[in-house]
Amino acid sequence: MTPASCPRLFEVAAARDGRLAGAELSSFERHMATCPVCSRETDALEAPAAALRAGCAGKRDELHVRRERTRLLATFDSELVVPGRRRSRWLLWPVPVAALIVGVLILWRMQPSEPEPALSAVVRASSAAVWSERTKGRLEQVSLEHGSLWLHLDHSPTPSRRLLVILPDGELEDTGTTFTVSADGVRTTRVEVQDGSVVLRVRGQLAVAIGPGGTWSPSPVPATSPPATPASPAQPTPKDRAATPARTAPPPGPPEPPVAAAAPDPSVDFRAAIATLKGGDNVGAATAFASFLAKHPRDPRAEDAAYLRVIALRRSGDDVSMKHAAEEYLKRYPSGFRHAEVETMFR
Repeated sequence: MTPASCPRLFEVAAARDGRLAGAELSSFERHMATCPVCSRETDALEAPAAALRAGCAGKRDELHVRRERTRLLATFDSELVVPGRRRSRWLLWPVPVAALIVGVLILWRMQPSEPEPALSAVVRASSAAVWSERTKGRLEQVSLEHGSLWLHLDHSPTPSRRLLVILPDGELEDTGTTFTVSADGVRTTRVEVQDGSVVLRVRGQLAVAIGPGGTWSPSPVPATSPPATPASPAQPTPKDRAATPARTAPPPGPPEPPVAAAAPDPSVDFRAAIATLKGGDNVGAATAFASFLAKHPRDPRAEDAAYLRVIALRRSGDDVSMKHAAEEYLKRYPSGFRHAEVETMFR
């Protein structure tokens, strides 16, 4: 650096104009205290301004005002604007993140939920039928008060819905079939299964499984009539006695063949087993139900007999035989009405 020049000489005018502030201004002031070139330049620039201020006698120096204004703006920019921008960015950065989260939640809530499948049963009602239908979650419920309904339901390999027909005196559960059911407002009058199977539960009676081609109707109420009075035979007159020759007893004929024993009645056997169970003889009831299954394996009450046999053995405390009977029930009726309960006992 030569005595007549200084690389920082340009900072003299910048400092007077207010374009230097903060650390830069402090650094230049320390430099100017040791640099005669910058000091002389500062004095040279200050001399005209001093003379002008003295000649104006109290008038404001427009150049000074502009410099002060520039200095004020520079101070404001360095002290307020820059730190303020940094603080704003720091304070406001969570805002777009929160807005993004809210938008995602709104879009997620606006997505349509999976609609519940509509009633899959086909129902055809007679002209005088009084009935209704509704859906409760996975249960399709049809209520019949009077008249006849023809219903058809297709089940997928993994059915997720159930069809239940509410009757005046009970209910009928469909297991994937086509059937007709009738009622008279007080009780069920007829059930006819064309395909598949149904389970009918009438109050006060055991559940009845009806298979393809099967029909059910309530037992007729026996009519009570007064006993007939036998007519007394007419007494023969004396003339008739004289005219009628004496009859002699016919000679004894060959002995009649013995009457064949009647086939066992499933209803009698089932009622006897039920009575034994109600009487508290659990071991005897289990034996009676096992005998019923052996004699009548295709009877509609066979599934109930198999289930009640498991119950009787459980009450008797014979866990080994109970599990064996439960295993037989699960093998014979894999889709039985009591499958879930028996499976719990088996485990």
